[in-house]
Amino acid sequence: MPFRLWYYLARVGGVALFAIVAATLATPSDSVLGRVRFVALCALIALGFVGAVLGVLLACRRLRMLCPFCGRSGYVGGSKRDGMWMVCESCGLIHGSGLLGLKIVREKIPQDAA
Repeated sequence: MPFRLWYYLARVGGVALFAIVAATLATPSDSVLGRVRFVALCALIALGFVGAVLGVLLACRRLRMLCPFCGRSGYVGGSKRDGMWMVCESCGLIHGSGLLGLKIVREKIPQDAA
């Protein structure tokens, strides 16, 4: 799975789907907004299941994704403080940056760091 796809799905897609479900809770089920809520809820549940599988792989240190810059496979990690990141052999450390963390950037890993 490409790192960029999952990064934006988790960062933007999950929040947007949750907002749609929350905004349409008071509408009747047989209306158009009720059907939009149903579709958004199904997509949110599917996103949650995929996230759970990726979380288990992440905990076992077996999660690999494709680099958004060169397309090579690299290890993915994450933490509460740093968020989701990946290490690509050719590009270095790939992570989110910016005010909301919506820009994906790469940093070269210094060779003398051990």
